[in-house]
Amino acid sequence: MADSLVPAATGSPLPHQPGDAHWMRAALAQARAAAEAGEVPVGAVVVRDGQIVGRGFNHPIGAHDPSAHAEIEALRDAAQRLGNYRLEGCTLYVTLEPCAMCAGAILHARLDRVVWGAAEPRTGAGGSVLDLFAQAALNHHTAVTPGVLADEAAALLTAFFGQRRVQQRQQALASHPLRDDALRTPDTLFAAALDCGCPSCFYSDWPALAGLRLHVKDSAGQNPLPAAAARQWLLLPGMPAHQGLFRELAAGLAARGDRVVAPDWLGLGRSDKPKKDQRLGDAQQLAMLQDLIEHLHLDGQQGLVVVAHGDAARLAPALVAQQAALGRPVQGLWLVNPPNAAVPSADYRLWLEQLARKPALDMAAALGSSAIGAEMDADRQQWAAQFPDKGYRAALRAWSRDALAALDAPAMAPAASVQALPVLVSLGEQARWWPAPVDGLDAWLADVATKAGGTGPLAWQRCAGGDWLPLQNSAALLQASRFFDAGAQPAALGLAAAALR
Repeated sequence: MADSLVPAATGSPLPHQPGDAHWMRAALAQARAAAEAGEVPVGAVVVRDGQIVGRGFNHPIGAHDPSAHAEIEALRDAAQRLGNYRLEGCTLYVTLEPCAMCAGAILHARLDRVVWGAAEPRTGAGGSVLDLFAQAALNHHTAVTPGVLADEAAALLTAFFGQRRVQQRQQALASHPLRDDALRTPDTLFAAALDCGCPSCFYSDWPALAGLRLHVKDSAGQNPLPAAAARQWLLLPGMPAHQGLFRELAAGLAARGDRVVAPDWLGLGRSDKPKKDQRLGDAQQLAMLQDLIEHLHLDGQQGLVVVAHGDAARLAPALVAQQAALGRPVQGLWLVNPPNAAVPSADYRLWLEQLARKPALDMAAALGSSAIGAEMDADRQQWAAQFPDKGYRAALRAWSRDALAALDAPAMAPAASVQALPVLVSLGEQARWWPAPVDGLDAWLADVATKAGGTGPLAWQRCAGGDWLPLQNSAALLQASRFFDAGAQPAALGLAAAALR
């Protein structure tokens, strides 16, 4: 190694040298060639004695070769041209900080120096994630110079990934064409930080969808194969929340290795929104859920637990009965802040009536009548933003229509059940839309569980939080979820056992 290129301390960066920008522009030209080939734009050149002796650009996809990074390709080209696998006296210029694989190859090739442009915060092995060039125990040390034309290199990557996202959205639209009688909220109106962290999946070819696009967050990904190892959770939010209501609970359940599925109701979130409320209703939403359970293979060895929040709980009895009739019974039911149909909250009824009669209702303001709290202001604004104008609100009108009908319907005896279905009920202490009754709590809990089809163990918890408990106290809910484990003792989980009557 030339003395002028030896850093003061192993791994210490050298300053930019004359000519570095010139050679980095040659590497950027290679990166543009990668972009034109549809590959992530990273390019590299090897320079010796003022001449380029090796060129390469990133193309692992086209080459079907996981090692075909720009650095590796440039090193191979240089070694062939020079007739030596040792590249002493050479400098490698690459537009992106090398990964561990490429850093190892650089050291093995005994390069004098490596110069890169943009930092790579996820996989960079030149100091961003780890620093292989600073390992004093190695038998060769390569000098490093980071940050040459870093802005140009980063801009190339940013433009590439921005274009790819546009193309992916266009492909998604082409594979799920929008019906003439439906609307689709632009993706730009959704904040990723307020979503569940699971992959977004889209379906439009199930019978119940009739061509409408359904958005589902599924930890198993798009079109998963049957798998029987993990417990499976179907998370159903109360209106007008979308799947992001469960983001903290879903993350905790998925971290255990369980499968988590959280759909946006038809007409909400990223699911398509029919323009007419006659096209939506409880019957259509239940048919969608039945298709979802069948096509996504929600029948794992440890069983499916349905989690219904708020007024989504009114669909639970029919869903439980449907699955039992099909010979695919659910293995547990969890109701979070279920409405008290016998004595509904005045605030909740007013909310439903406003949705039904005020097409231009200020939803963010109206949600203030629930126990939502300032810490959820971003969610409240998000739930309102999914309906850019009144034309997108058919699902809200249909939901309020059916919810009001359920509140006003005479009480009916539950269907006989032969399944010992365990039921858990979680109640927010500060709930205003869906508060638990002050008196006769045990009788109400038993009535709720029985009407939902439960004939097995019944447990409940009352915890800090309001109407949107999955975000307001996800820690308490995550602990309570262990109720569905075999042999779980409610008292050990901070739950109270209740008797069915």
